[in-house]
Amino acid sequence: MELSSDVWALIEGLQRELAGLRAENAALKQEVTDLRRQLGKNSSNSSKPPSSDGLGKKPRIAGSLRGVSGKKSGGQPGHQGDTLRPVAKPDKIERHEVTSCEHCQAALTAWMATGVEKRQVFDMPEPRLEVTEHHAHIYTCACCRGVTKAAFPPEVTAYVQYGSRIRAAAVYLNAQQLIPEDRVGDVMQDLFGAGRLCPASVVAWGEKKAEELTPVAAHIAALVVQAPVRNLDETGFRISGKTQWLPSGCIVPRQPR
Repeated sequence: MELSSDVWALIEGLQRELAGLRAENAALKQEVTDLRRQLGKNSSNSSKPPSSDGLGKKPRIAGSLRGVSGKKSGGQPGHQGDTLRPVAKPDKIERHEVTSCEHCQAALTAWMATGVEKRQVFDMPEPRLEVTEHHAHIYTCACCRGVTKAAFPPEVTAYVQYGSRIRAAAVYLNAQQLIPEDRVGDVMQDLFGAGRLCPASVVAWGEKKAEELTPVAAHIAALVVQAPVRNLDETGFRISGKTQWLPSGCIVPRQPR
């Protein structure tokens, strides 16, 4: 049976359409493969920065790579341990004496002491705020009757204020230990009795310290830029429910030859 020219034309059109669909299907498969490859990229298997991983970042190491050594936990034989050692000049000495013999109950006096056994306790001093009152004397000249007043130190600017050490401790707890401002106030109250410390003061002290350290940070950044080898990393923070990233860079010290 011989097909008509119209049928052959229809068959050729379908064949061309089928070839086009096959080519389109192959292109779509390749596109899906490329998209899956891109979605699977993270900072551990590509050059993407850690900030691109977001909250779904997987742990760098799924499990510990350490094997079983067969050794007992703790210090090993031959290991030189380190512990507290007594100091030659303690800050204070507390004497403990007795007035009667524990054997016959006879009275004991100081001249009967034949030795002393020593033990030292390392502890923090009792936490309290130390208040320093500054007096700026006012003078009246005997010749011209002019009044001259002595100047306060530059850091003493208010009638009542917190000192540099308490401000430094608050900034350290907030910036380095990442304790929120209101909790910093609680810590300073519990440890030092700084009951009037408010979160706004912690924020203001941190901003002022950041301004003071701007030249230092610029100098460190310049050294990092000029260094032949440097380490770069990012640390994630959650601020107001959003992920923020803090880039960091450090210089690799040269090893002595």
